[in-house]
Amino acid sequence: MQLNLRAQVLACCLAIGLVMSTELAQANSELVSPKASEASSSFLTVSGSKIKDAQGKVITLRGVNIHTYYYQYQWDKTAPLKNANETDIKYLKSLGVNSIRLGLHWQYFQSSLGYQLIDNYVKWCENAGIYLILDMHVVPPETAVGQDRIWNNANAQQKFIKLWKAIATRYADKKIIAGYDLFNEPSPIDPQKWWNLANTTISTIRTVDKNHLFFIEPASTQEPSFQLVNDTKVVYSFHDYQPYLISHAGYAGASDSPVPTEYTYPGVVLKNVYPVGSGKGFNVIKELTEWTSIESHEISVPANVQFAALRIAAIGRLNNLWVDDFSVMQNGNPVKLVNSNLEQASINDLNLPANWYFSGNGDFTSSWDNTLNNTQGLATDKASLKMSGTNGGGVWSQVNNFYTGPLIKVKEGDKLILKGFFYAPDAKHAEFGLHVDYLTGVYESYNKERLSSDLQPYVTWAKNNNVPLYVGEFGALSTAKGSSRYNLVRDKISVMNAAGLSWSLWSYRDLGAPYFGLYLDQQLDQRLASILKKGLK
Repeated sequence: MQLNLRAQVLACCLAIGLVMSTELAQANSELVSPKASEASSSFLTVSGSKIKDAQGKVITLRGVNIHTYYYQYQWDKTAPLKNANETDIKYLKSLGVNSIRLGLHWQYFQSSLGYQLIDNYVKWCENAGIYLILDMHVVPPETAVGQDRIWNNANAQQKFIKLWKAIATRYADKKIIAGYDLFNEPSPIDPQKWWNLANTTISTIRTVDKNHLFFIEPASTQEPSFQLVNDTKVVYSFHDYQPYLISHAGYAGASDSPVPTEYTYPGVVLKNVYPVGSGKGFNVIKELTEWTSIESHEISVPANVQFAALRIAAIGRLNNLWVDDFSVMQNGNPVKLVNSNLEQASINDLNLPANWYFSGNGDFTSSWDNTLNNTQGLATDKASLKMSGTNGGGVWSQVNNFYTGPLIKVKEGDKLILKGFFYAPDAKHAEFGLHVDYLTGVYESYNKERLSSDLQPYVTWAKNNNVPLYVGEFGALSTAKGSSRYNLVRDKISVMNAAGLSWSLWSYRDLGAPYFGLYLDQQLDQRLASILKKGLK
């Protein structure tokens, strides 16, 4: 996650006391929600910072994301058709929704499914008077989440452009479609690759469709890194999930351990952690020709420490070292560790263990090894950490960031005892061992005023460039502590409305917990629905 730069931007804004533009706030009084007849009578257009219809009325698009179960498509080819039906669209209309951001997967269009799906929503939205935004949520060549492989794949980029041209050709005359959100959260390493692809796609679509709006997202999800694209009918869109530890509390899909659920909104939230020292566990300076359980002496945690993390270090003519099955006692009680038996793969790289990374010098290398048959008390294990080298040193460390799952919460005076299984059959003049790193946290206070400050860089950019702005996604998981989910959604809607922004809540319906949606399958979250309805007024 690229959090540091984003945090600096927001901190700067907070420090200088930026407030929402009075001009944008006053524009809120002009907002118009379309009636059923109005929503399909004309194409929307852009006039400065406003979206308008053919009669010149300001249309502020506010509603929800319907993601069509895009992540289920790999095992259920009919899943996209099950996410919602016309009854759901009528219900959304009753809440005051005037737009839907419809999530699409490029693989839908390998059959007639993609067009069947859009045709359904076009009909339902025309009947209800709700604008439709087509969102390419998964791009070639991906199958589910992640959008990285397209940037160095010319064939995938051509497939992307060709697909959008086909969609635009089919729906060029559909006025109920507000426009095309070309690429969900692009985020290439080189931002210019996105802007080049965006401009090429836009110019290609304009050969068959002169009317629809484009919704263009920044090249980074963490900051307002927009470029103006070569078209006049463009709405600039971003996603706002700050503070992440509230909006994604309990989420296990972005890192190897779930986002912590202990923080509340409004309140103080962990921003990051940084190292403040280390505690010595134990070192071994001899061969271990069989798996050997080694336990440290009692380690006393010093002052100004909030977290501890395990670290395996080795130096010298090690040759080969295997390590497995860690445990920690804290004040006489066992600590629940993440991936303590090293069997869990990282979601970012299936060839690496979850929550561990290696650094070394000299000829030291590492692997997550599943070739060793652990017969001495570890027969059920399939994998171990391995380190090899004869000149230099290496360290396996637990990942340290604001995902605090791998970290052990500690305070001054706590007593820790570390234990692990080691196997070093050919260590020659080497030293290796298990230790702890100490860390402390950086925290930030979040309330409604801070949410307003978070928006300000985007609002300022849009004002300076006289273009409309749209928050394509925001929301909070059901596992956010206490009333945090509801408080956060309520306050975000309030500050977005005050700024005159278009927006779309993530999401309408999910199947499993934790969930963002108004619905968990067929069960409506009445409290969230009430907040949404009030915000839509």
